[in-house]
Amino acid sequence: MKRVSSALGRVRAKLVEHFELFLTAVGVFMAIGLTFADLSQGEQGLALAFLVWLQGFLIWAVHRHAWLRRKALVSTMRLMLQDRVNNQLTVMLGMSEIRNREMTPTEKRDMDTATTAAQTVAHELETLSVESLRSWERRYRYFRWGS
Repeated sequence: MKRVSSALGRVRAKLVEHFELFLTAVGVFMAIGLTFADLSQGEQGLALAFLVWLQGFLIWAVHRHAWLRRKALVSTMRLMLQDRVNNQLTVMLGMSEIRNREMTPTEKRDMDTATTAAQTVAHELETLSVESLRSWERRYRYFRWGS
């Protein structure tokens, strides 16, 4: 039984990976079937128009679902990064407070700079989104993933 469910899982994974291609193939086979079906020309045209509309709607739904999943992934990644960065910021601030001696003006300025940088990083993490990623990509067009 596990072998069958394993094979079914692999088939399902391939279907999900190539869903648009699968929909297109099904649509082509249905269009071929409609072409040879015993329908009047008007019924055939209506059936083909409905098929094209249905495929367009399904592809839009798949695209929308993928967009929502990416948005959820970015949100989850933002939370993970916030947690990790906040842990490190807590260590940094804790270490600065452990120092019992008076800081020199230079050390105080360096600590203020580090604190400001840490707050900036925390703010950037809070505002991280798909939209901010796209804005960053537009700003730095020369940067391409996988290139």
